[in-house]
Amino acid sequence: MEWLLIIGVVISVYMAFNIAANDIGNSVGTAVGSGSITMRKALILGAVFEFIGAMYLGNNVIKTVGSGIISVNLLPTTGAFIITLAAALWITITLIKKIPISGSDAIISAVFGYGLVTVGIGSMNLNVLGLILASWILSPLIGLAIGFLLYHILKNAFLAKVKDMRIKGRLEKVFSYLQIGSSAFAAVNVGAIDIAVATGVLYYAFGASSGFDIKLIGAMGIVMGILVAGGRITDTVGRRITDLIPSRGFAAQISAASVVFLFATLGMPVSPTQTLVGTVIGVGLARGTKTIKLDVIKNIATTWIVTIPACIAISASLAILLNFSMN
Repeated sequence: MEWLLIIGVVISVYMAFNIAANDIGNSVGTAVGSGSITMRKALILGAVFEFIGAMYLGNNVIKTVGSGIISVNLLPTTGAFIITLAAALWITITLIKKIPISGSDAIISAVFGYGLVTVGIGSMNLNVLGLILASWILSPLIGLAIGFLLYHILKNAFLAKVKDMRIKGRLEKVFSYLQIGSSAFAAVNVGAIDIAVATGVLYYAFGASSGFDIKLIGAMGIVMGILVAGGRITDTVGRRITDLIPSRGFAAQISAASVVFLFATLGMPVSPTQTLVGTVIGVGLARGTKTIKLDVIKNIATTWIVTIPACIAISASLAILLNFSMN
């Protein structure tokens, strides 16, 4: 059992490193893009608050990812390794290309791919899977709507009425502090999702006795991923979708954080990336469609769509190879 636990630790750290590097942009990307905080300070801020969220707020989502689709009784430790490794490999590929994807999409698709070739579709909890799929669709749409409405109200009822450029500058300075606060709130929620994506399956595979150790090690992997490689995706989310200033960044960030908090409380592994991209688009639409960089959004959306079949295929293939090698 010891060597299995060691393998599990290595895989969980690898997955946590990758998912955190991918998802940190959802917490601090808009703050960096609007100039409210430097990249280095943003990554440190994100690392601290994601660690807190991972350790203390991720239990509901861990339960859904780890045992909601495939029963604990049907999932051996080798299966947990395969699922987590399959998702991590795909995230590595997209991280290299600087494209933000959904770690939730990756891990749930990997769970489904493994289940298809081992326990069969009839032995999986399709009701939970359906709820997860619905949350993937709803979260960015809700985020887009809230981001649009919030910035539309801020702009028309408040910002547009201020004509003095010095006062406008001071207002944006206030919003820069508000945005840093909203980034910390977002990081706590993203940490709750990321720890479930990185360690949820392994947590239940090893049982409650070693579960805390797996979660703690995964949280440490999250911190490492943010500090070492978090700048790649942060730049894409913060600067390449639409031009942001603190007031716009705040509207996008607080909207996304609120949506992720709601779904995480319900135990749904939504995508912080998809949600934030939705809110950033919503804020951009409130300014005018010409401010949205459609080519960047197209590339991101394409990778989201490809992630699901890719992770299903990788996970299923690894499961088949393992089964073949053991026979």
